[in-house]
Amino acid sequence: MRHLICTAVIATAGLSGAALATPAAFVEGIVTGLSTDEGVLACTLHDNAQGFPAAPGVAHVRIAPQGGQGICRFDGLPPGRYAVAVLHDENANGRLDTNALGIPQERWGISVGKAPRWRAPRFDEAAFDLGTTSLRTGIDLNP
Repeated sequence: MRHLICTAVIATAGLSGAALATPAAFVEGIVTGLSTDEGVLACTLHDNAQGFPAAPGVAHVRIAPQGGQGICRFDGLPPGRYAVAVLHDENANGRLDTNALGIPQERWGISVGKAPRWRAPRFDEAAFDLGTTSLRTGIDLNP
């Protein structure tokens, strides 16, 4: 009988742990500031500073803009620190076009605040903490 009670307690504890497992959240970046609906929005989710903002990151989506905006959504995310980088690739060539001086010719933005105009943003400038609750954030693209 004592063995049966111990087994029941262990099984219940196992179920409690499973029930308390951290649910996955999503992040939605609501992108505004598009001058045209041509091309694609290339959205990249990063979980660290390595390669931000140009590296592939932990997730990447490409969506067609509509009505001067778009929504980049990343599902199934565990709690952590993240940053989103967005490029409006107007000619859909897969890269940020720049002029001879290296100044971007296509609009881009980050998940927190305005992106710096004359240099690439740093991860810490775009990063936010995601818990178990999903997050929606506005991303305004630089002109």
